[in-house]
Amino acid sequence: MLALRVPVSFLGLVASYAGLRNFYVRLLDSGGPLWTRLLATLPDAVDPQALREALARFPPPPTVGSALPWLALLAPLAVLSLWLHDAAFDHAGLWLLGGLRARQGFRASLVADAEALQVGVLGAAAGLLGDLPWPGPQVSTGVALALIPVAIYFWLIRGHALAAWHGCPVWKGVAATILNMVLAVAMVLLLLAACAVMVLLLV
Repeated sequence: MLALRVPVSFLGLVASYAGLRNFYVRLLDSGGPLWTRLLATLPDAVDPQALREALARFPPPPTVGSALPWLALLAPLAVLSLWLHDAAFDHAGLWLLGGLRARQGFRASLVADAEALQVGVLGAAAGLLGDLPWPGPQVSTGVALALIPVAIYFWLIRGHALAAWHGCPVWKGVAATILNMVLAVAMVLLLLAACAVMVLLLV
């Protein structure tokens, strides 16, 4: 699993860092088109020269080349954390759905997700297309939409692997992986609702 996924994870991290660095550089360029548009919309109370001087004091970001050793160290950690995260939440989801058997413990979920990650390396490699600097937002959006069926297909493979290793119906394996996402969204919505209630009570 690590031999297959770490190189893809490393390339994804490099592409993501390059994109983030490019955005940061453009953000600090007070004479670029981004700030040209923003300065035209700022109120008169804001001093453009003071803003430019403040931006000039920000440190430049590390180059992609200098970040490569750190990204190489981060890549296996990213794969291992993804594996353990998927296995833990898939196992919990399968337990909630009553899909666990007495003889099949957490190790079965670890093996199932490890095998799914091995097969899913093809989907992860295809996902690198979304990190490329495509010319224009229409092309980027088209690539992102084209990758959605790929992500769904490899998500289903994960559910099938979970069902096979635990000896439960396929629908329970697939539902266990979807249940994670449903619970995560529910927790985020509850947190936002709690924050909104606190704000209303404090106002």
